[in-house]
Amino acid sequence: MVVRPLNYVADEPVVRRIGDRELFIGNRHAADPDRYDRTLGFGFVLSVTSEAYPLTTHHHPLEDGPDNDWAAFEAAVDTARELYRRDDSLLVHCKAGISRSSTLLATILAAEEDRTFADALALVQRARPHAIPHPALHEWAVFYLAARD
Repeated sequence: MVVRPLNYVADEPVVRRIGDRELFIGNRHAADPDRYDRTLGFGFVLSVTSEAYPLTTHHHPLEDGPDNDWAAFEAAVDTARELYRRDDSLLVHCKAGISRSSTLLATILAAEEDRTFADALALVQRARPHAIPHPALHEWAVFYLAARD
């Protein structure tokens, strides 16, 4: 288990590839061309932060906690799933690349690759050991996956 200070965000861009997929998790600096050199050239950048960043192609703001409504969470996951299915690379980022982005990535991997949420989250955590969904987001992910069955 990795422990980090509350509200910690790395000062440098964080970008981690999920296995051998064209799928990446990142922090807010990963979507800022002044901070990140774009050598990976993401086809799509899904920002789940309160504001969009310069490289953002799709924006679905989510709160890192219990203050999300179902429609906002479902729309963010549905968009991420649609982008994942396309033949291009996808970066999903939040402020720190720890909770919101990891929840979305684990949810789309579980749904698209017929995995359990725990198994999909383990894949994300191999790439980003700091990744840990807020309990409220984890719960939304479980609801989302149960609703598709």
